[in-house]
Amino acid sequence: MTLTQLALFIIIFLAPALYQRGHYALRPEHFNKISLRKKVGLQIHHAHWGLIYIFISSLWFIFADKNIYIILLAGLGWGLILDEIIPHLHMPSDDRALELDVYKKSTKPTLILIGIAVLIFIGLFFLTN
Repeated sequence: MTLTQLALFIIIFLAPALYQRGHYALRPEHFNKISLRKKVGLQIHHAHWGLIYIFISSLWFIFADKNIYIILLAGLGWGLILDEIIPHLHMPSDDRALELDVYKKSTKPTLILIGIAVLIFIGLFFLTN
């Protein structure tokens, strides 16, 4: 990684927190609108987008090569995730039974997601070798 790539990585890494925190400070009412969550019925946060970006960039690192776009995608993903770690750790949850019930009910979709990931790994292996 060059010094320029490092600088760009750090800028992209910082951008999500600066944007989200600044946007919230200036216009907190915008954060009450959760139309995507209502449409899909899931508690989507920007950290979830970060996980997707990290997943894509790590697959690219593993099966292809390193380039500036993948470095920046990884930085963006990590920035999105790290902005939400502390808030998630402080989110009140006094209903362990509910948490475990959600965990149990999510077994099938989780296994499907893992299966799809394995198929992607296998496909990428054969496409890049």
